[in-house]
Amino acid sequence: MDIFEITGYKTGVAKDGVTFLEPSDSFQEIENGFIYRQVLQSRKGIAKFAPRLAGETRVMGIFEDILPDDSRELLAFDKNFLYKYNTGTGEFDQVPFAGSMSGYSGFNITNNEDYISGTSYYTKTGGRRFVFTGRGISANANGSSIFFYDGTDVKDFTDSDGMGGGDNPDYAAPTAGTLTRATHVLYFAERINFILPEIGGTRYNQGIVFSGIRNSAGNGDKFNVPGSGFIQLSTSQVIKGATILGDWILLNLTDSPWTLEITRDPFNPYYPRKVRSVIGTDASFSNAQWNTNNVSIGKEGVLMTDGRQSMRIDDRIPNFTKDDVDQKEFELIYGGFDRENAQFLFNYKSNESDGSTQDSILVRNYHETSWSTYKMRTSVFGYTEVGRDLTWNQIDETQNPSWARWDTTEETWNKIGLSEHVNKTLAGDDKGFIYEFNRDYDDYVTDISSITQASQAVLTVSDSAFETGDLVTVSNVEGMTEINNFNPEEENNFFTPYTVVSATPTSITLNVDSTNFGTYTQGGIISKIISFSAKLNEFNPYRSRGRKCYISMVEFLLDTNGGKLLVDVYVDGETTPFKSNVLVKPRDNRKSRNFVDMTINQEANFFTFVLKQQSPSVQVRLTSMRIHTREGGMTYA
Repeated sequence: MDIFEITGYKTGVAKDGVTFLEPSDSFQEIENGFIYRQVLQSRKGIAKFAPRLAGETRVMGIFEDILPDDSRELLAFDKNFLYKYNTGTGEFDQVPFAGSMSGYSGFNITNNEDYISGTSYYTKTGGRRFVFTGRGISANANGSSIFFYDGTDVKDFTDSDGMGGGDNPDYAAPTAGTLTRATHVLYFAERINFILPEIGGTRYNQGIVFSGIRNSAGNGDKFNVPGSGFIQLSTSQVIKGATILGDWILLNLTDSPWTLEITRDPFNPYYPRKVRSVIGTDASFSNAQWNTNNVSIGKEGVLMTDGRQSMRIDDRIPNFTKDDVDQKEFELIYGGFDRENAQFLFNYKSNESDGSTQDSILVRNYHETSWSTYKMRTSVFGYTEVGRDLTWNQIDETQNPSWARWDTTEETWNKIGLSEHVNKTLAGDDKGFIYEFNRDYDDYVTDISSITQASQAVLTVSDSAFETGDLVTVSNVEGMTEINNFNPEEENNFFTPYTVVSATPTSITLNVDSTNFGTYTQGGIISKIISFSAKLNEFNPYRSRGRKCYISMVEFLLDTNGGKLLVDVYVDGETTPFKSNVLVKPRDNRKSRNFVDMTINQEANFFTFVLKQQSPSVQVRLTSMRIHTREGGMTYA
């Protein structure tokens, strides 16, 4: 009998006859889960990072403003306003417009794909400043859509003549005309660089305009001095993204990447160079960078470049961007990186979605080179070390509703006093909420303040982002106890989920008749269920010999506190499993991990295993899956 082990911590062949398989070779698809350090796990959830932004519109950008003393401030943008995170209150405060923009009513961004680009860029005296722009931002009275935040107010970066108070007296426009906006802005080579600028009313799709070197004379804000300039790439391709990669600016174009390399000539600081490639980027804000590589999304596939070569890296999902992504809304894709789990993140609107914004996230694990998808609604990603320095008595439901339950607070207890200093991956959504990844195990969760007795129960809740069709559980309700369909303290947790019929941020209607239930008195939490599944590739290690395979049993090494796992087993590509919803659950609570056996005793041309779990509160972790097999009879064409 041979043994093939999937996941685990080794690859190759062991002396005891175990053949270890790479996870990236073993799993055909993973939904709402991922592999990290060769451990398969259902996705950690998200927690609300702060109360909803006051504007209650789509989040268009999340940035960490790095100040001159190396401290940081967290900024967020919605379709109209800039907000700064208040570490004292744990809320985002709206930043006022001032100076020449005192009468400005808001950015008025109308298109969901018109994201904001921003960068920390100090003044000539080393003072703090965050410069931002975007193609969808409405112009102010001066005709500009390039602004800056000085720590107190939002002002006009291009206002130098005192028309509204002289917001930036050092600014000087390019000789080619008035600079009014750009799609991307980067601080690089001691200059500020605007990508895809609009100058004199013309948008330059292959253009980069850059200032002089930042110095005490204010040349860093001038675009008409020696050392400043304008580069127009010698191509008909359109720039579709920009990021800093080492000592280059990497530009993603529609058919290839280019680099702007620093020269030793202060008057001609950049040398443009095309990276050899025949495919490019279509989603302008899909850039995600880690280590020496940048990954972006094109309609031809997922691309990676290090500035010297560019290649597709989606050979395991070659048709994903064509078949799964809504082609009409391709520009909605926004790229990010989860540092804790070494994951590239790309949110997108799926073909199956009826909504107007992203509903899914494509994930590439950097270490395992594996792929997975999340069913999750996000608009943008961001990163920060900023946070609240929590104390013991602050860990309660007033900070986060899910913290009222002990089963969701495991990681929070371990981070007391550290949240202000740890790296965090953030995400915004279409309703003005900002979440933190890898927190608790709930996707969306909120507390309940009332429930109606009706043919479809209506729950009044705190601000939340539930949507029609979400599968949910209700727990800890007092009075109307019949509506509780989940008990966090129950060992087996067999439950039937409810479906959200309709939802607003403060009201949720469920498909449950509560007419004859008891009267609601107090309490209760509603949580979205994480529906995890992992499908293995067709398994038959003897196929090259023209043999079937016989499987006697499969062993699963699971974390004890990960709840139950259900397994379907298919043979020979059949659409109906010959073993369905087989329960695999650790039995010995004294151990942190348990091996659980599943009997197969079947011969086939090939087997396909599907692992499943639905839970609002726990995370399954599969460290090892051992398949005990031997050669079977001859296969037939």
